[in-house]
Amino acid sequence: MLNAVQPHRAAAGFTVIEVMITVLVLSILLVLGVPTMRGVVENTRIRTATESYSYGLALARNEAVRLNTQVEFVIDATGWQVRTVANPGGVLHRGTGKEGTDKLTITVTPNGADRITYNSFGTSLATNPSDGSAPMTEIDFASLVPPGVSGYRPLDLQLRAGGMARVCDPAVSSTDPRACL
Repeated sequence: MLNAVQPHRAAAGFTVIEVMITVLVLSILLVLGVPTMRGVVENTRIRTATESYSYGLALARNEAVRLNTQVEFVIDATGWQVRTVANPGGVLHRGTGKEGTDKLTITVTPNGADRITYNSFGTSLATNPSDGSAPMTEIDFASLVPPGVSGYRPLDLQLRAGGMARVCDPAVSSTDPRACL
């Protein structure tokens, strides 16, 4: 019986050089991607808080029409709440509005305003009947991001005279449909 010599096969696996090059390429991609990802995270925080407040405003408007009474949207220390003017203790809905807002600034216009009241037709009142104050007209959401974060975009929530709430982007040109009015 002949003893056949089998060809010698190379061992399967990676060389140290191949592993080092892979780690180097992944490190470069990570260094380039982190600032962009940080902007995405900040924009998501802003969008989430803005949508929470927008939902609360739409809910207050709809409840005013549904219940055929005055309903107010109020910003307080714990977030926001929707309640009837006739029964301020009877909260219809509550939202934290704080989803990721520990690094956000929320500025209400006019300064010191904390509520807007809707009548049974779904339009906002010129004066809040519960305290005689002027209603909110705009809520600005901005991030406390460190300088250099790319792609960061603050948002505004405009409250129109007819009662509608509109999310807009203050950083785009006036011809863009996302622009603030």
